[in-house]
Amino acid sequence: MLKAALQIFPGKYQLTPSSIAYPQTRAINETISPTGELDLVWTMSTNERESKLIPIRIPLDKGMLGWRISFVSSKNKDILKPIKSLSDLNKLDAGQVHDWPDTDILQSNKINVITSSTYEALFKMLEVNRFDYFPRAIFEIWGEQTSHSDLKIAIDDHIVLHYPTAYYFFVSPRRAGLAKDLKNGMEHILASGQFENIFQKYHKESTRKADIRHRNIIELSNPLLDSNKLPLNRPELWFSP
Repeated sequence: MLKAALQIFPGKYQLTPSSIAYPQTRAINETISPTGELDLVWTMSTNERESKLIPIRIPLDKGMLGWRISFVSSKNKDILKPIKSLSDLNKLDAGQVHDWPDTDILQSNKINVITSSTYEALFKMLEVNRFDYFPRAIFEIWGEQTSHSDLKIAIDDHIVLHYPTAYYFFVSPRRAGLAKDLKNGMEHILASGQFENIFQKYHKESTRKADIRHRNIIELSNPLLDSNKLPLNRPELWFSP
């Protein structure tokens, strides 16, 4: 989507990925800093991030980051089957990385969260039952299942967590011109249908597999982002199961 959006400015920008695999918090700090090495990141929106960076308020994931199904231990494949409400879920432990916004969101909904300093450690922690479930976005979980096929973990069939959020491009305040161009470019690919074509190319199969309509939806609040900052008046920007 980034390449497509900037194609209307031929020769103006060169996309160079970071040579370092930055942890999320450091990547954001590098983009905020007046002397930082990054001009652009894409990540979940929060009030704090929107106050320090320039958000391009077109959700790259159509809000799918807020639709989450979970890994569970293969030994406890049906542990979420009895869950009918948030109060039921509060009796179990979730796993997340300590500095992910999702951790604060889950905890604010009175969900107990066992944290790790690294993403990869969570899969092995789940396998040995250090916690009960590991929520992942519906467009993330299927690839992660493939890349961790050696572990005794499974994908839950019973519930989906949902909270309002968006996954945006965020531009450094050092690059206001880039932010303006990227916003115009994103609107261009939306109007042309290219945005939807890219979205379907990468996410159609994930949404089919998630089969949300046959899951019990557990609604969560998101205290990290004011809902009036979301472009909810534009239904074409949002995924609807």
